[in-house]
This record gives sequence, structure tokens and C-alpha cells, in this order.
Amino acid sequence: MLAKGEIKQVVQAVLPIWIGYLPLGMACGILSQKAGLTPVEILVMSLAVFAGSGQFIALAMICSGSAIFSIALTTFIVNLRHLLYSSTLVPFLRGTSRRFACVFTQAIVDETFAVNYSRFVDKAEQWTPRKACLLNYLALGSWAFSCTAGNLLGAVLPIDMALVSYTLTAMFIGLWSFHFSSVLYVGAGLLSGALSVALSLSLDYKLNIVIATIVAATVGTAVKYMLENARTVRPVKHGEEEDT
Repeated sequence: MLAKGEIKQVVQAVLPIWIGYLPLGMACGILSQKAGLTPVEILVMSLAVFAGSGQFIALAMICSGSAIFSIALTTFIVNLRHLLYSSTLVPFLRGTSRRFACVFTQAIVDETFAVNYSRFVDKAEQWTPRKACLLNYLALGSWAFSCTAGNLLGAVLPIDMALVSYTLTAMFIGLWSFHFSSVLYVGAGLLSGALSVALSLSLDYKLNIVIATIVAATVGTAVKYMLENARTVRPVKHGEEEDT
């Protein structure tokens, strides 16, 4: 059990996540209502999936009548980064049980990973696995609450879906903006967008998104690998002897 002071520390750490989740969760809930989901269904979805971008994409694809396979594959690809988050945080869970690790990793998303990792590496914080786990599930609870409230709100208020679409587009541009410092990442994003638009003319069930994402990510990874290898190879200058 955590002491009162430790719980207060966790609440202070999770507060910015709560503030950010409220408008995004409400938008996700409104979209879920337009997609035909009930408050109970979006509550269960939010608790089981807990992946904002994945839920937004799944709901948008449900609204457009996409096939279940396309929805599942697309959200799987989008949320593959969660595997990296889990593997990065697992070393900080030494001394805990396997069951605890499974429970802990279920609620890792972009925001909880960023907060927990920064506090784990800061020794002055004295961050523990139990504190990190509580933060994860406080964030999960606020996301589920916001999504459910948005669903209920969407059922009683005439909300223009264009506003929800704008919020969705703005969110993904915001996520992409974190990589604007890298020409490679910007190029991969532009390639993915261009391919998706081009392939949408000939592919159904949103398969254009899946294929464009895989191709752009593969090309970006290959280019990054070649650039890193090129930096490690120092050309031999004239007059120097090659190492044998």
C-alpha cells in the first residue's frame, strides 16, 4: 500500500494527463456515439484498449464501414510502439511479480510512459513500480470517464461531426509534429500520406492506410539504417594506410 504522501505525489504527476485527456476523450466519446456505440460499449472499449489514437482510428473506420480485419490490422500497426514502451520500462520493475508486470504494462500509453520513464530515471523522485502502476490506472480511469461522458453528451446535443473530424485531424498532426525536427520522419510522414491518397483510388476497406503505413515505415527504416552505416564508415584519406 502507498502512503498518503506517495498518493499525493502520483496525483500531482498525473494531473497534466487528466487535463489533456478530458477534451480528447470527450471527442472520442462523441465519435463513438456517432459510430453507433452505447455508453457501456465505449466504456468497455476504453478500459480494454486504452489507446487514444487506436480508438480514434477504429471508430473512424467503423463509421466508414471498414472490414473488421482492416480495423484490427490498422490499430495493431498504429499501437506497435506500446511494445517498445513496455520493454523500456520493464527493467524498472525488478523485484515485482510477473502478474504485476502484466497488470502494469496493460495501461502503458504515450503519456504514462513519458511521465513514468522521466521519473524513474530521476533518482531524486524515488519513483517506485507501485507509484507508476497507480499513475497508469488513474490515467486509464480518466480516459474511460471522458470517453463515456462524450458518448452521453453526443446523444443529447446536436454536435457537428465536422468538429470531431477536425479534432481527430488536429490530434494526429500534433502527434506527428513531435518528429518535425527530423527530415527523415517528416519525409516518411509525407510519403505515407501521398501513398494513402493514391492507393485510396483503387483499394477498399481502408487498406490504403495499412499499406501506405507499412511501405513508408519500411522505407524510412531502410534509409535511416543506410545513413547510420554511412556515418560509421570513415573514408581512407590519400597517403594513409588501410588497417589490416
